[in-house]
Formats: sequence, structure tokens, C-alpha cells
Amino acid sequence: MVKQINSDEFKEVIKEGKVVVDLFATWCGPCKMLSPVLDEISEEITTTKFFKIDVDDNEDVAREYNVMSIPTVLVFENGNLVNTIVGLKGKEYLVEQFK
Repeated sequence: MVKQINSDEFKEVIKEGKVVVDLFATWCGPCKMLSPVLDEISEEITTTKFFKIDVDDNEDVAREYNVMSIPTVLVFENGNLVNTIVGLKGKEYLVEQFK
């Protein structure tokens, strides 16, 4: 299960290791479709930490990373952004991006 965080927790959770953050909104259809896929992947790739953040409640994070469309998935390694995935993608594609 992917844990939902807020902007106060965001900077802390991305500091160490490989971290995937799903930027979503509760009203977003593709976001709702992506959520169970990320839950499944998070169970399979245990070396990566997975989080999600609601852009409506945490606009500062979306603004900082120039998020114009959701879902957007940000991939960090030790606090550095290494990949940005925009839109709904398939599980196989995502697994390759998160390894």
C-alpha cells in the first residue's frame, strides 16, 4: 500500500534511497486507475519507497516540480529527481522506470 503524505513530509521522505512519489487528485480518473497499479508495484519492488501526494492539498510540491498534468510520478534517488513520468502508463513500463 502506497502511503499518502503531505508537503511537510515530502522533503524528508525523498532524502534517502530510491523514492517514487505519485502526484494525484481525488477527482482524477487516470489517477484512480494508476493507484492500484502502484500499490501492486510497491509490494513487488521492496527496495524502493512509494508515496502519493494530493496536488489539491499540496500545491507547493506540484508547483516546485512544474507539474502541469496528473497523474505525474516523480522518481528520486537520494533527494535528486531522476525521472518524471506524466500520464497513465502500464505496469511493465513503470516497473522498468522504478528499478
